[in-house]
Amino acid sequence: MHVLILVPGRQVETLQASPLVRTVAAGFPEARITLACSPNAARVARGLEEVQEVLPLRGLDPEGPLLAWTVAWARLRHRRFDVAFVCGTTPTTRLLAYLAGVPRRLGPGGGLTTVLLTGRVHAERGENRAATWLRLARLAGVHAERHLPRFEPGQVAAQQALIQLHSTGIGDGRLIVAMAPGWGHSDVSGLDPSLTAWEPERWAHLANQLGARHGAGVIFVGAADDQAAVHAAAADMSVPHADVTGQLDTAAVAALFRLCDLLVSGDSPLLHLAAGVGTPTVGLFGPTDGRRRGPYGGEHRVVQALPPPGRRQDWPDQALMDRIRVDDVLAGIEYPV
Repeated sequence: MHVLILVPGRQVETLQASPLVRTVAAGFPEARITLACSPNAARVARGLEEVQEVLPLRGLDPEGPLLAWTVAWARLRHRRFDVAFVCGTTPTTRLLAYLAGVPRRLGPGGGLTTVLLTGRVHAERGENRAATWLRLARLAGVHAERHLPRFEPGQVAAQQALIQLHSTGIGDGRLIVAMAPGWGHSDVSGLDPSLTAWEPERWAHLANQLGARHGAGVIFVGAADDQAAVHAAAADMSVPHADVTGQLDTAAVAALFRLCDLLVSGDSPLLHLAAGVGTPTVGLFGPTDGRRRGPYGGEHRVVQALPPPGRRQDWPDQALMDRIRVDDVLAGIEYPV
């Protein structure tokens, strides 16, 4: 049996497909699973447990040109898949599965192109996308669900992360909180990633509160472009902290998260990497929907900024993150629901 899992989007969406991949692999242990995703997400896709083949297709990127979609179709139509799980509702992805000749095409319903699917599920309002996609396995006859996402960094990355942590001086048994003040890893399509950022002064205040209340140390993570945001936050911090922004690749960052007790970040694939190695997260969301885009699982918290009552239509996106208070984040950390 050859299974195709189509994931339009980027790294966040690809990592959210992990529970579905694990569930399908458990239900069909002899199946070969091919995960098709944007080239931007191919590296993280290779770290997902149970994926035998990663197929990078630019046509699955939200900003990919029409020609890239045609190339994606040409690559798929010569293959023979028994079933395709379509993780999303984009018409082009449904059409891709249909024209590739996959006999069973399972995906979330909604929109006119739903007719291209042979089986569908209904997405509940505000439901995490990982949960919606996980229910697709039932349409294929698999009912024993694997809810936990899994990302495997590998032994080399694990060793690199361990050496990096010990070199910082904060890996001394204290509570370690990873923080990502920048937006260098953001992969939200059609949105200025700076709109997902929180002010450096608030990051500093949060770190100082965690240090005073829990004796926590902080390790900053992010892309090389996040150095300015990290330096601005660190200038007002009085707790032990270290900075590894731009120093580790994707696998090593995930391995580092495994050594931490918590990650606090804006809307970013970093949240899903941490969830994939079993580290709790607190995600700060403003113009994007944390219920749908946040990590899947009860140990993860979403702090969602909302416009004032009656101002939903005219409230600017750039002002949303300012509505998240440090006390809101502390409550998500200290008083989990």
